[in-house]
Order: sequence, then C-alpha cells, then structure tokens
Amino acid sequence: MRKVYKNIFGEVISKNNAVKLNEYHLYYYEDGSDLLKEIEFINEDSIYNINYFLSEEDDEEQILGYLKEKSDFFDIEKRETTDGFIISTNKLYSLSVDDQPLISKTIFKTDDPENFICSQVIDNETQEPQLEKTVKCWYTTDKNGEKYAAIECSYEEDGKLELAIDKTSDPENEENWQHYDYDTFQELQEQCPVDISYYKTATLLPQKAFQK
Repeated sequence: MRKVYKNIFGEVISKNNAVKLNEYHLYYYEDGSDLLKEIEFINEDSIYNINYFLSEEDDEEQILGYLKEKSDFFDIEKRETTDGFIISTNKLYSLSVDDQPLISKTIFKTDDPENFICSQVIDNETQEPQLEKTVKCWYTTDKNGEKYAAIECSYEEDGKLELAIDKTSDPENEENWQHYDYDTFQELQEQCPVDISYYKTATLLPQKAFQK
C-alpha cells in the first residue's frame, strides 16, 4: 500500500509535518495505482474514524476483523455501477454502541458522483429498505452556475411521497420554498423541465436502470 498524508483541508503534506498536527488524514492507495482503499482520520495520534473502500477481491469478513483491531468507529463502502448509476452500499460500525452496522444504500449518477439522488437506510434483519427514512434530491444550478439540491423529498412507510420541498424560486430564502405531497405532485411536475416521476415514490433506482 502507498501512504499519502493530508491535512484536514485535503492538501498533501509530509509525514513529518503530519505528526506535528493535532489532526490529519492518512490515505492508503493500492501500489502502482490511484485506487483509494482506506482513509484513516487521526487526532492526537489516535485513529477516531476509518473509511474503507471494498473491492471485488476483498474478503469482507477479513476486512471487518482488520478494521476492528484499528478502531471502534469505521465505515465500509462498496460501489457498483449499473446503467449509468453508482450504487454505494455503506456499513457504518460504532462498536462502542452496537456490534451491528447501520446499513445504507446511496445512488449517484455516473456523470455526477458527488451529488446523491437517493439515500436509503436498510434494515439489518430483513435487508429491506426503511422507506420512511429515504431521502431523494433533484439538482439544478443557481444563478451563479453552482449545482444545488433544488428539490428534496421524504417518504412515508409505504414509500409514497410525504413531502417535496421545492427551493427553485428562491434557494436562499426558506420562507419562499414551495411544499408538495403525493396528491399535489403533478403540480410540481408541471413546473419542471424534465420528468421527475422517480421522486414520487421511494423506489431506489430509476426504472430505466432495470431495463436491458
């Protein structure tokens, strides 16, 4: 593994400079590549969090044992790509609280891997999504050309839209945001330049992702 030390602003620094800081991050890359495998978050010489990026070749049980020896708090992330979407499965462990992880699935578009369009919490026992904890976001750009979550949606236990908050009229002023629900969703759709039917229910992936 190739180690790279960074300060909290993401700037590469030397090991000597890193250990002089109260807090720094240690990145591990696979030898001979830019494939990021692990980030250690270090404060006063103690690891307080780890992000581990699981690949197809990794044995998850072995990785779990390896991480448990290093920290009580860590996240294992596995990413898959399908039909223009990235599916990120995260298992967040907090061993001082519970042996079982908090599992979530997050969806990104492959052409925009920074802004999630859907995030769901997965039940540990059933492996089914807890639909009432689903969040979806639709993005557009503001007057400065910056992308932002213009519509944010939450859902009921049966997966129907509970609330869609439309910020497009005045992104900075909450008092001017518009609110819609399942029954008034069509009014929101009529104001959008694209099909946003994906946001009417808590379905994880847009339907076209299942089409071959």
